[in-house]
Amino acid sequence: MLCQKCGYYSERDENVCPECGAILQDESRHMTEGVQAIRQGKRAREAAAKKGSKTEQNTSVRRGRPGASHAGMHMPAVRDTRINPDESEEYYSETGTEASEDNLVFERRRHTFYDNEADETVSEKYIPVYATGAKVSHMVNWVKMAFFVALALMILIVGAWLFLKKTDAGQRLMARFGFEANSVAYWAVGDEKMNSGDIDGAIECFEKARDMDAAESVVDVDGLLTLGSAYEAAGLTDKAAALYQEIYTTTPSRSEAYVNHIRILQNSGDSKDLVLAGELLKTAYEKTGEKTFLTQRDDLLPSPPGVKPDAGNYYTKKTIVLTSYQGFDVYYTFDPEAVLPNDGIKAKPDGIMLDEGIWNLRAVCVNGDLISDELKGTYKIIMPSPMTPRATLAPNTYKKSQRVSLKPGIDDEKDTSIVIYYTIDGSIPDSDSPIFDGEPIRLPNGWVTLKAYAVNRYRKLSNMLEVKYKIEANPKPKSAFSQEDMIDELKMFKTTQSEFFSLYGEGTAAGSVLIEGFDSECRRFDYPWGYAMMTLSKRNWVLTEVSFKSPGKLSGPRGTQIGDTEEYVVDKYRDMLQVESKSGNRGLYATDNGSTGKIWLQEDGKKVIRYRYPTESHWVQLEYLVDKSGKVINISMKYIP
Repeated sequence: MLCQKCGYYSERDENVCPECGAILQDESRHMTEGVQAIRQGKRAREAAAKKGSKTEQNTSVRRGRPGASHAGMHMPAVRDTRINPDESEEYYSETGTEASEDNLVFERRRHTFYDNEADETVSEKYIPVYATGAKVSHMVNWVKMAFFVALALMILIVGAWLFLKKTDAGQRLMARFGFEANSVAYWAVGDEKMNSGDIDGAIECFEKARDMDAAESVVDVDGLLTLGSAYEAAGLTDKAAALYQEIYTTTPSRSEAYVNHIRILQNSGDSKDLVLAGELLKTAYEKTGEKTFLTQRDDLLPSPPGVKPDAGNYYTKKTIVLTSYQGFDVYYTFDPEAVLPNDGIKAKPDGIMLDEGIWNLRAVCVNGDLISDELKGTYKIIMPSPMTPRATLAPNTYKKSQRVSLKPGIDDEKDTSIVIYYTIDGSIPDSDSPIFDGEPIRLPNGWVTLKAYAVNRYRKLSNMLEVKYKIEANPKPKSAFSQEDMIDELKMFKTTQSEFFSLYGEGTAAGSVLIEGFDSECRRFDYPWGYAMMTLSKRNWVLTEVSFKSPGKLSGPRGTQIGDTEEYVVDKYRDMLQVESKSGNRGLYATDNGSTGKIWLQEDGKKVIRYRYPTESHWVQLEYLVDKSGKVINISMKYIP
């Protein structure tokens, strides 16, 4: 082996150089051929002998194996691996001769291996070496170089990909050059384009970012506001307004969207947009709580109307007056469903009269298309009611005729406006009932019920007084009109047309007549004494009305006739002795089963004495027409469905 440090050549397989102690590399497999290798070995040994006797002794010990032929072995060239610091070239230490391209020689160095010491079998291997004094040259490994270049290129590509895809700067770079990027990059590039004056380019970037955020259910309010500003800069105010509306609908707390939309509405020059601006200002104040919106709204819209007196509770009728201190028209309503001002009433200077009740007032001032906020107020007008009137006669049974007086309740004794309406005919008092004027009321014989109401100046009604008396004096009261009472035994809705014709003739047909309550037309037949009406019931025509005005031919119930006086007829039926009302009407009776009797004064001065009794399906009505002289001039009876 050849020591690369000191140049000593060992013929044995040793691992450590016996001269300098350096680790020997296995060069035995790469031995050169020829005399030059031997010479190099000799020179190496001569150089080593100069270092001292110790080395010499060691050399004598390290001879080759006995029997080995050293003359026939090629000695390897000794190469100094030190580098010339100036020229970066390798030199052979023994000769000091610089290698050149002319003396570069490849030789094959034979290295002998003793595979078996007994038979000294020799193996030989040859490896290429440089000749003595030749310059060392390295071959280029193009495969390795291509691998490392490819690896570097791959690292560069991956790094570039990571930069473009994973960093904000890379994403912005892709967005600038029109490649797909994230929404953050598009928002940023859009801002850059806005600042540089490229409005259309900014809008394009902003819209891409907006669509990408929408796909991820992300709302970038600041970005959308910037997009709205870009729309406005491009003159797309409709798009900007719609975008601002979308923003404050999604994020009501952001005041910027309200401000921008309101500005667009106010600058449009359309009065209807001013109305919308007013409504939006109110919404903005309610959603954000910023009072500046309310102040701005007050400056834009008319002020609400004023009203006197103020809403509240009152005990008398009130007249309220609505005004606008700015001189605008005022419209009002009490209908909760009405839309102001369209469904309202224009207020007049003389005011609005409010009667008793609950009045929910709503009013607005109107200046063109601008409408103020609503004035709202509730007026509760609850006027006092009078106390129940009192009767001077206690309820009881009396053997003699009695009279009774009425007076207001204790708390109303000094109220001169109290009016007392009463009845003794059994009906409920109303405005057509008699008014107690201080004259005691005569009670009829039999059972009688006194009923009375008190009414004050506010037209308020008291509770009803009801007192029952039993007067057991003579004569006994007459009975009320009933189904036994008939004209000449004619039964309404029972007597057939043929039966009637057999008694009074066919008469003159006057045609068909429509009468309320009947399903089919009725037939009328005229006679010299009056007329008769027939209607179809199932398959038969039956009598529904008969009226006569001539004496002698027919007679009324209970023997009444044409020419009888009013008093005579009234005396035939029940009469509770009730006096006339202010209208001239007089109640005769009203029973619990619904039978009634009453005298009605007509406009022409004539009177009608009318009696009725009910059945399960109809009424039967009897009437006496009395002229101004008090004589009966017509009697009729009819069936009323």
